[in-house]
This record gives sequence, structure tokens and C-alpha cells, in this order.
Amino acid sequence: MFPGNLNFVVGRERQRDLLRAAERRQHAGAGQTPVTRVTLRYASAADREELRRLATLDNTVPPAGRALVAEVDGRLRAALPLDGSGPISDPFHRGAELIELLRLRATQLARA
Repeated sequence: MFPGNLNFVVGRERQRDLLRAAERRQHAGAGQTPVTRVTLRYASAADREELRRLATLDNTVPPAGRALVAEVDGRLRAALPLDGSGPISDPFHRGAELIELLRLRATQLARA
């Protein structure tokens, strides 16, 4: 075998290895949602407009009193009024998990 052919064979094998590794990484991450940051906090007066927008999307009314909110990557995605009224979430994003997190946090805060 000539040295030029050997380089070609080694290069082709390396390419195959890289493609297989990329395929394994792609399958390993299947079904996962890449979220970089979730923040749970009390709503503030500065959130009023975002809460109205969120309530409009969810076809409900914004909370009148205190509420906990969930942000995903800095965007308000869910709110849980602390007066016992129903939660609000963005219907275009996965809100059920955020609402569960808000309920858990509300329970923690009530115990403190």
C-alpha cells in the first residue's frame, strides 16, 4: 500500500468515527429541552405588563395580589397567585412543570 492510500484510509476511518460520535451525542440528548436558567421569585410591580400579557395568552385574568413567577431565560412563563386562585402559564411553552415548581416553592415559603 502506498503512503498516499494509507492517509486516505486513515482519514476515512477518522471521518466515520466522528460521524458515529456525533450520532451518539444526538441520540443521547433526544427529548430533552435545553433550558439554561429557571428563576422562581415573587412578582414585582415591574412585572405588571408581563403578567397581563401572560394572562391574555392563558385566557384568564392577571393576579390582583401577591404572586410567584417563573422565568425561563429571563422570560416570564408562569405565575402562581398566592391568594389561592388558579395558576397562569404561557400556552406556547411547557408550563405544567413550571407551575409544579411554583407550587413547591409556595409550600416551602408557607412553612418558613
